[in-house]
Amino acid sequence: MIMTRNLPYDRAKRVADEIHHIIVQVCYNEIADPRLRGVEITAVRMTKDLQIARVYFYLEKDSDENRKKAQRGLESASGFFKRAVGQELTLRYMPAFEFFFDETIELEKKIEEAVRPKDKA
Repeated sequence: MIMTRNLPYDRAKRVADEIHHIIVQVCYNEIADPRLRGVEITAVRMTKDLQIARVYFYLEKDSDENRKKAQRGLESASGFFKRAVGQELTLRYMPAFEFFFDETIELEKKIEEAVRPKDKA
């Protein structure tokens, strides 16, 4: 008889998904910071102890200057994010937010371009 084990309850993933949803809503509905125009929140990853929320963002009009502006804008909005998360989720500790530019989208574009067949002239 083969027994299947239940996969571990991954609370960190579920909390990250909820925080992602909340941050996206706050960015689009409550914050008018011009530094956040064109910012897309791509993912949130939580540490296992739920103490740190790593928030990944992407910019369609990417440049070093725009990345820095967007990161500063997100950092200054972290109070809004914490308030919104506190209203929606019951957590023992409010996580600290860290913001990172999501480089995976650019990497995906480069890989796609590299494997795309070249048109013959």
